[in-house]
Amino acid sequence: MSTKHKKQKKKQKKNEYVSPTKEERAQRIAAIEKKRQDVIKIVKESLARKLSEKLALQQDRANKEEKAQKKIMRDANKTGSEKQMLEIRDNMSTIVEDGIKSVYTSAIIPKKIKYDGKSTLTIKEVKYKIRNNLHIVGWGREAITMSSAFEKIVGKQLKKGWMVIPRKSVFMMWSFPEAFPKLDSRITYVEGGSDGNPDDKVVQVNRKITEYCKKLKKRDILIVMLSHNVDDLLCCPKETITLKDKLRLLNRLQQLNATSEEINIVRNKLSAIRGGDLARLAYPARIIVLITSDVADEPMDFIGGGPCTYHHKGEEAFAILTKYNLVNKVSQSIRDLLKETIAWETVADSQLDNQQKYKFVQSYVIACNADAMEYMAITTYTYGLLPVKLNSVCSGTIEEFAREYVKMASLMILAVEGKITKFEMYEMMKDSTVCPLTDQKICEIFPSKEEWALGLCLLLGGRPTVDLHSNNGKACPNQELALYFARYWHLRTEQYPILRMYTVWFLGGSSYGRDGNTDTAGAFGYKNLYTDIYPEYKKINDEYRDAHLKWHNLVENLAPDEEILDARGKVNDIAKIRKTYTTILPDTVLNEHNTNLLMQSVNHGDELFELKTGNYYSFTNVGDVYAIRIVRFQCNCDGLCQTNKLCDDEECSINRTSSIDKEISSPFCGKNLPE
Repeated sequence: MSTKHKKQKKKQKKNEYVSPTKEERAQRIAAIEKKRQDVIKIVKESLARKLSEKLALQQDRANKEEKAQKKIMRDANKTGSEKQMLEIRDNMSTIVEDGIKSVYTSAIIPKKIKYDGKSTLTIKEVKYKIRNNLHIVGWGREAITMSSAFEKIVGKQLKKGWMVIPRKSVFMMWSFPEAFPKLDSRITYVEGGSDGNPDDKVVQVNRKITEYCKKLKKRDILIVMLSHNVDDLLCCPKETITLKDKLRLLNRLQQLNATSEEINIVRNKLSAIRGGDLARLAYPARIIVLITSDVADEPMDFIGGGPCTYHHKGEEAFAILTKYNLVNKVSQSIRDLLKETIAWETVADSQLDNQQKYKFVQSYVIACNADAMEYMAITTYTYGLLPVKLNSVCSGTIEEFAREYVKMASLMILAVEGKITKFEMYEMMKDSTVCPLTDQKICEIFPSKEEWALGLCLLLGGRPTVDLHSNNGKACPNQELALYFARYWHLRTEQYPILRMYTVWFLGGSSYGRDGNTDTAGAFGYKNLYTDIYPEYKKINDEYRDAHLKWHNLVENLAPDEEILDARGKVNDIAKIRKTYTTILPDTVLNEHNTNLLMQSVNHGDELFELKTGNYYSFTNVGDVYAIRIVRFQCNCDGLCQTNKLCDDEECSINRTSSIDKEISSPFCGKNLPE
């Protein structure tokens, strides 16, 4: 038989169709149907989850509107000191909220980036020539509104782009109609990550981004948008290793308490996009990095993972593995990659300047706390207060923030009263761990009575470090800071009685719109918020002791059962109230990191700060902003005393905190004034 016939025969045998049996056919149909039902189940669960989230959002809005209406009715009946407190809260809320709204990326991008409609793009006064050569990539929640606003400015000059964003970001964007992307947007939004960890979807889109960037030419301009905390989104392991192996190693380093710098060195070595690799791939294209920052108003080297910041990726990573005895506990592919001691050099690395920065990369901080403070200062003027801009990047623990803020406020008062000099203020603030001030800054802010106006408003920004390991309640840094401020201001007024001649309030708010894991943005703090609960607690404690003693005497004297039962009921009722007070004592909630419980329990929750925009959170998170209002004491007794005298009645409290179970009927003022 010829070779040709043999091939034909083999082909015929290969193409012979064997009809499946009835049982096999049924199994195949069942398998297909099962797969179909599984897909239907997944889709139904997804739709049900989205519907549930939408209904919950609608219910939250309804509750918020109902709460707002009740507050309006309650505020309408306020008089005297309560009305004064309401005015202070409203003014301070407006100052802080104006600052927060000013750094919304959808609002600040059009202010800092201009396009003449022809061929010139201006970013913070720097001009770039564009000719349909713009490309865009980005990572983080802020990238949604940043990219949307940017595309609206440049229009068809933008060719293509990708934004890698956290899950549920697109759904929540419905709260921000002004931030909607164009209907014909050329940007693809990809949600990824799960519980703060990268997933395969993130890796896939990042590989697609790297492949796209490789094709860019010298005439192209790549816009890179970054924000903080995008490690789960900016994940693209080298092709020789798996995502699972990479995450296992990073988790082990965390468990062994490796520093964040050490972890980032290893992460950069394992990445095909971090540590300058994106810039290496995109060269010779020009790169513009736009940043939202919570740590500085100047571009930082490795914010957002530093995809366009040079890193030599040498032998440091392997040394870190050796330090933590992990060399023999990782996969062979990981070990081989980290053992590479010769840095990966490309043509792009020849374009480094003396500071080891790429010459073809320009970075700009588009939104930060310094921007918010500028707008807060403008609003402060409208209330007759003199704004004093201090430090926009304060850092430290919550207690350190409170102590230093109280110290700064008291120094400003002592200065205007002529009790300290500029040199003394400088000596006390030059080494501050939270807000260090230079001699030049002291000369700039040192107050005088001629420039005092109606008062001062100190403006600051930053992000305190929070210990959540021992947290038993809701983690709310600004609320905790407000109560610590109230405590330390009370102690300060005990030390310096002259400070009692001034009304001092604090307000801290998160630019994200949520304070920790609560639904509010922050909280107010003032002396009486800390002090007024203790007398109420002592009073109810005395009532409990008297009621218990009365009940005990009735039992001892064999009184009628009805009297004993009635007395016992009163003991139980007072005991419940006493227990409530015990749980919200300021020192108790501070020790338990549960300040939110106190803030919700006093003054109908008025000490909590909520954004008036109606949005539950913003799409910009540049840290927290703070305002400290300092005004010379103003009595609110309807003319019963003079405003330049200080009431010494211990029961008098201009800024009194109402108790849980009753309102203060009228302000205590105008009594026992010194002559």
